[in-house]
Amino acid sequence: MPFSNLLPPLALGLLVLVARPAEGLQIGALLSTCVDACQRGCTEIRSVQAKRYAGEGLAVELKNKDDVKSALTEADCAAQAAICGSLRAEWGDALTIIGEEDGDESLEERMRKMTFEPLDRTRFEDDIGETADIPMEDITIYVDPLDATREFCEGRIANCQSLVGIAIGDESVAGVIGIPFPANDLSTESTIVYGLADVGTGVIGEPLIRGPYPLEQHIDGIKYPRPHFASGDSTSPVMNAAREAIVKRFGGSNVLYGGAGNKILGTALGECSASFQQKFGGPWDVCAPEAVLRAMGGRITDMFGEPIALYGKDAPSGNNERGYVATTSSSSVGLHDAIVAMLLATPEIQEYRKKLGIEE
Repeated sequence: MPFSNLLPPLALGLLVLVARPAEGLQIGALLSTCVDACQRGCTEIRSVQAKRYAGEGLAVELKNKDDVKSALTEADCAAQAAICGSLRAEWGDALTIIGEEDGDESLEERMRKMTFEPLDRTRFEDDIGETADIPMEDITIYVDPLDATREFCEGRIANCQSLVGIAIGDESVAGVIGIPFPANDLSTESTIVYGLADVGTGVIGEPLIRGPYPLEQHIDGIKYPRPHFASGDSTSPVMNAAREAIVKRFGGSNVLYGGAGNKILGTALGECSASFQQKFGGPWDVCAPEAVLRAMGGRITDMFGEPIALYGKDAPSGNNERGYVATTSSSSVGLHDAIVAMLLATPEIQEYRKKLGIEE
């Protein structure tokens, strides 16, 4: 599928991509390989789930024994090997690829022994056309092989995604979101959503016909009236205060979505007017969905209204603790700024901001 089948058609040019030297890349070719790699990651996740259905169980360990959200499964490892391994094989070690499960020595050893079929570089050659070469050293690929691992372990597989984001310098510019279980089971193949920020988006696989599916009762307009504001199930004082303040100020309902990527995609698609999160794991959680959201006309900042500052070699550490607020393009004018202003006026969030050392 070409770009823009989620948006009105865009004039993107019809120039053909040509072979490029190793030191510079074309965004179309790079994004094409990320789509292909993400599809391979989804295949691995689905394979693990098929074994679970067959009664083989699931191998799980906790990276932090006191935190169920730190679960690492065989699906995470298999998907990271497929995605990161194939991208490294395709583009070489000069391309910076950061995966959530980096640092696992057994996984790295496994990847070194694997061989990978070439990735497809040509998917967008008739849509994006020829652009300026991007210096390899300016590019970082961020990979979350299985977003919503805890939900995967608990069987809430509709929340699960594979995320492959492309940052140039300190900005997220393109992303791929793989949905391995678009029908909440194995009855349909994976769906892939891709986007190039400020350009357009597209879908491969099953059309995205979604309600707010993580909890079916969200469609109950009496019990869960719109607008919907999505968050996770954190019971931290900051999140409890944010949920209460948002619904009190704007009406509607708080709805629960697992996974940062799932919340942001749900927002991009208009299932939610907004989504918000106090903190998340790292840039691999938001790089891809940020680009897709922006490509669909949405907006994202941290909880304090500043741009997401997580990407690139000089990104300051700890900025994942600033969380995010994401709003859909169909939200009322000014909703994003109004949510941020309301959060900044909430005492618990003011205290949290001071804790992070953010000056007024």
